[in-house]
Formats: sequence, structure tokens, C-alpha cells
Amino acid sequence: MYYVISIGSNIQPEHHVAAAVSTLAKRFGSLYLYRRVYTQAELVESNHVFINSVLLLSSDLSATQLKTELCRIEELLGRDRSDPLRSVKDRSCDLDIIWYQQAWSEVWQAELTESYIQQVFDPASKQAPIQLGCQLFSERPAAIYFQAEASDKFIIDQKPDALKNWLKAGFFSN
Repeated sequence: MYYVISIGSNIQPEHHVAAAVSTLAKRFGSLYLYRRVYTQAELVESNHVFINSVLLLSSDLSATQLKTELCRIEELLGRDRSDPLRSVKDRSCDLDIIWYQQAWSEVWQAELTESYIQQVFDPASKQAPIQLGCQLFSERPAAIYFQAEASDKFIIDQKPDALKNWLKAGFFSN
């Protein structure tokens, strides 16, 4: 199954987004991460700026199982999932499944209208830097491969056609 995951943080967002991406790469082996952008809080009482992005991963987990794993990662990074007001408060990490499908296509980009998602794809959005290990992400999307045995993370491609190249290279099939 192909999953599209939104990722956001407004508490030490550069640190928490990088930590979430690293944890997901360790767990799923390879990811495709779209641009990271600064966004204003929506439906949250906060003066803190968010970093939001979208990432893609492939997994044999069901959507329910994956959501459980995403919640575990949020808690690992400091989010209190037991707080009934957690959806309107600042958060160290917010990971949500926003789309999933059996066969890969990019139809989801036209279907998702939330402002914070659209800002990820808006060239006018302010870029947010995050660093994974010793590699600083550029303003472009990136295919990330995590080789657990060697504990190495690699940025495979940061060109505009990175997703196409990544799919062709088979990085979605862990």
C-alpha cells in the first residue's frame, strides 16, 4: 500500500521534523519527502510557526496499523496523545495518513485542499531547513534511503523528477 503522510511540528520544528523523518526512514527503509515549509498555525491557539511537509512511504501495514505506528512515533517525540485538547495545542510532532492507495498515482495532490498541504507545493512558500544526520535538505523534494544494517541515511535525489527516478529505481519496494 502507498501512503501519503502529513508531517508537522511547531515545537522545535526543525529538530522534531528531522527526528520524525529519521524514525520513519529507520522503520520503513525508504521515504520520499516533499519540500519542508513554514506555515502559520491553523485551528491551533499558538504564536509558534509550524514546519509542514508531506512524505510518501510504502508498507504492508494496514492503515489502522500504520496509524498506530505514527501515534507511537508522535509519543516518542513528546506528544501527549492522551490529552483531549491535543488537536488545538502546540505539538512536537503530528503525523497523519492523508491518503492511501494500492497502485501509485499522484491523484491525491489535486484532492487535498487543506491550506497547510497546499503550501508544501506552493513555490512561494518559505523553505524550512532540516538536517538529517550530516545532510542538510535543500529546497527540493528528496528520496531518502535508510540502510539499517550500516546505520546510513542517503539522500538519493534532490532533483525536480526525484519521485519518478525513485519509483523507477525500486526504492518503494523495500
